[in-house]
Amino acid sequence: MTRIRVLVTLALAALVGAAVPAIASAAVPKVPQSKFDVVENCGCHTAFLEQWRTTMHSKALVDPIYQLKLSEANRATNGALGPFCETCHGPVAAMAGLVGKKGKSRSGSAAEAVSCDFCHQLTGTAMPPGNFSWRIDANGVKRAQLKDALSPAHETAYSNYHEQAAFCGVCHNVNHPANGLPLEATYTEWSKSEYAKQGITCQDCHMTPGAGVTKPNPGRASGLGPERPHIYTMTWAGGNVGLGNAALAEERLKGAATLELEAQEIVEPGKKAEIAVTVVNSGAGHYLPTGLTDVRECWLQVTVTDAGGSKLVSERHDFNTVLADARGRFPAEVWDAVSVKSDTRIPPKGSKTFTSEYAMPQDGGVTVEAVLNYRSCSEKMAEEAGVKIPTTEMAKSVLAVFSSPEEAAAAEREAAARDGRNPDQGLKNLAIIAVIGLAALFGVIGVTVLRARRTARGK
Repeated sequence: MTRIRVLVTLALAALVGAAVPAIASAAVPKVPQSKFDVVENCGCHTAFLEQWRTTMHSKALVDPIYQLKLSEANRATNGALGPFCETCHGPVAAMAGLVGKKGKSRSGSAAEAVSCDFCHQLTGTAMPPGNFSWRIDANGVKRAQLKDALSPAHETAYSNYHEQAAFCGVCHNVNHPANGLPLEATYTEWSKSEYAKQGITCQDCHMTPGAGVTKPNPGRASGLGPERPHIYTMTWAGGNVGLGNAALAEERLKGAATLELEAQEIVEPGKKAEIAVTVVNSGAGHYLPTGLTDVRECWLQVTVTDAGGSKLVSERHDFNTVLADARGRFPAEVWDAVSVKSDTRIPPKGSKTFTSEYAMPQDGGVTVEAVLNYRSCSEKMAEEAGVKIPTTEMAKSVLAVFSSPEEAAAAEREAAARDGRNPDQGLKNLAIIAVIGLAALFGVIGVTVLRARRTARGK
């Protein structure tokens, strides 16, 4: 084990035993497991329960990618990092003292990861949000944003906190427990965005149907409750197509970004030409991508292909963070990281433009293609974890570039034939419109002349 890993292990071991004053990590509240109902007892909210089952919140403890990285982290830090990670991935187990100790197993509510009763007994956040900085009063009162909720099964209370982004920030901001380096900063990214200024919160996008904000979303919070003008869904759709709700995740990814592809339509053979591709973070209220961004894969693939299928340009542009260790080596694992070597991601409403150059072939035009892709992790990591993580095409743009006007016209005729269109119909329509316009103009002129003559005769 390297010296830095020994130092990290000692720091993390100290954190597990007691809060380290220099680190912005909250002490984990001690709450017995008996204070939390299992999700099966939430049967009055069947629709919500079924939504929750498909989410990464329900799978936070068993996610194979998480388990792979947790095992690596524990081996590297002598088991010191595990309790820190598992506090957010299994908060009930953490508060009950059931993580990081041998001979103790999890069952019931302690095995249900981020569950209903955990979230609905939270009362606030120790600011700034991050590193499990939640406040909780596990007294059986279920809290939510509804002001008039009544239940025959439990006490209820109104909570404006459940509509605030800080509610999510307690776990979706993660700082290194030994040196404070931001490792995940989704809440912070949002807090500095236009979305925060407009009052659009995490819940507005991730707990309403479809990509972006869908409000109002009428429905019932309970099978026994009244029809309400707006309810949140328990979907928390993100970008995990492989392990989460695939349809919702793909929909979310496709709504997060847009591509703008610019290329000269006609380029003479042998001449050099430039293309420009702009990636716009048009729909995400945080950076693109966000989360553990040294693991996520988001990249722009730009290709220029000639008529024979040969690639004249093939470029990949990655959007991620690269971490460095104390000796400046990179990429570093999160437990060894002390600094960010590079951050190529795109902020909310921001954009990045990439240019490429190619030479037009002598024997025909080219096809220019730009594709924005996303994967929750690398293929290698997925293979090691024993899961399949697909690549999702977030956005795509394709343009044809021709070597002459004649080639462009021929391509248009071919496309028209495929589509059942008459390629000359547009010109014919313009000619007809022009004739009609001229006839109308001459008609107006004729009427004006006749009126003038009649007026002159009358005089």
